[in-house]
Amino acid sequence: MKSPDNSSLISMISKKQFLIGAFISFIFLSCTSGEKVKFNGEEIGYYRNAEINTISLKIDSLENKEVIFSGSGIWKIFNDQIILADKRTGIIYVFNDDLSLKETQIGIGEGPNQIKGGLVAMASGDQGLFLLGGSYDYYVVDKNWTISQTGNLDFYHENTPYDELLKNPKPEYAGIYELHYEFQKPTWFGERKVMIQISSTHPEYNYILNKNYFEEAKNLGILDLSNGKIQISGGYPPIYSGDSFIPYLMGTAIAPIKNNFHVQGFEADSLLNKFSADGLIQHAFGHAGKDMLTDYPDLSALDVTEFDLGREELRPKVNYFTTLDFIEERDLLVRGYTKNSPLEDGIQLYRNDTLLLDQAVPKGFNYFGYKEPYLYGSYNKQFEREEKIVVYRLKLSE
Repeated sequence: MKSPDNSSLISMISKKQFLIGAFISFIFLSCTSGEKVKFNGEEIGYYRNAEINTISLKIDSLENKEVIFSGSGIWKIFNDQIILADKRTGIIYVFNDDLSLKETQIGIGEGPNQIKGGLVAMASGDQGLFLLGGSYDYYVVDKNWTISQTGNLDFYHENTPYDELLKNPKPEYAGIYELHYEFQKPTWFGERKVMIQISSTHPEYNYILNKNYFEEAKNLGILDLSNGKIQISGGYPPIYSGDSFIPYLMGTAIAPIKNNFHVQGFEADSLLNKFSADGLIQHAFGHAGKDMLTDYPDLSALDVTEFDLGREELRPKVNYFTTLDFIEERDLLVRGYTKNSPLEDGIQLYRNDTLLLDQAVPKGFNYFGYKEPYLYGSYNKQFEREEKIVVYRLKLSE
């Protein structure tokens, strides 16, 4: 079926009145102290708070038909500007508020303000723009578009003997892990530290073939920018272990909250897990998205090729959670997800662990940042219909 164009989508959205009254019908549910769940083997409290609120989102879109990039890019809000980084060329396009091009920055090359190779992922924040390269290299760009720091990821600082890593892999060994490229969503995490997503493809201990992997493995690395060392951390909720084996949905995301807490979410888990600043699990909260297919088939593979084929087949057939971000200006946690619909996906807004809004958004909407008064999201198939880039804006009112 041919997808409708953007004007048709916006028209349908307007007709359906993507406002709070049309999309949320939550009755306040006080937390039940008797509810418990598990995370990483530890039993914790679960709070299912939801309440009707005056918050609402109204959608429109912006287009640019002049900028042509490779089609593989990363959108962010940085220094109060909309930016798009081309993964293949390393060029960062800086846009005006109407999505007209303002300037270009960085790029791949040998110059003093260029990166060495392709771009894997990016994080924006008050400390600058963090760029993760394709050769375990990283860069920090300041607000004047100057690369102020470079370095390389170090998974081997523990000096565990190579033979030990090879013959006796253990989940607590940092040296058995590597970047997880497919689900890479770095996040600034405290002063001069960045959280990255990690996994193991060790021949004897990996997420592709070992069904006990998710019971013990770490999934997060804390990068110390002063020396490049990676401290491993994290874990997986029970939905990934036991009778289920769904490595094709192992993506995770982190949202730091005012340096006091951080929230961790997973593609396949409706729950959000809240941690203290020192990494201790506090409790879980959150709600499932609307109209999601979550009957996830197991993926058993004999080798990497079979796994890749299975992943490509299964991911489009199910729904899962996508982005996670905290808007400090509004004290709101944003979580996106895919719906079982050809036209719509979904977005949730939480405050103080309480769900305030669950609203439909255009199919392919991928939230990437907030700039007063809009939540911005890209269309994740930019060149599917015609040569233009599209950005959606959700106007936040409360």
